[in-house]
Amino acid sequence: MSIIKNLWAITALCAITTSAFSQQFPVMHPDEIITKYGKPDRMVSTEYDKPRPPFVTLLLVYTKEHVRFAFLPTAPIGSPPPYKSWYLIGIQDPRDNSVISGDEATQRMRSRGKK
Repeated sequence: MSIIKNLWAITALCAITTSAFSQQFPVMHPDEIITKYGKPDRMVSTEYDKPRPPFVTLLLVYTKEHVRFAFLPTAPIGSPPPYKSWYLIGIQDPRDNSVISGDEATQRMRSRGKK
């Protein structure tokens, strides 16, 4: 149930952003995170949900490190998958949904970095 709450929270955040605001998010493919830190413990995507929500999200969850990367596709709203590029819209601690900085995420993910 908490995943659904998280997706609603992310959807609400996305709903109040404009396209100009979303241009401020870095464009990054989730595979870049996976290449750097390995396969996540959980991947939650709404891109193939039926019905597909207006704001598709992709979450990469690293449980032990308490890090969740949240992505939104760069494609226009309502576009069908697959998506070629994604905005990294935030990094959270999944225990309490608090936002964490990129530096904090890097610190937490240090043990998973590929050698």
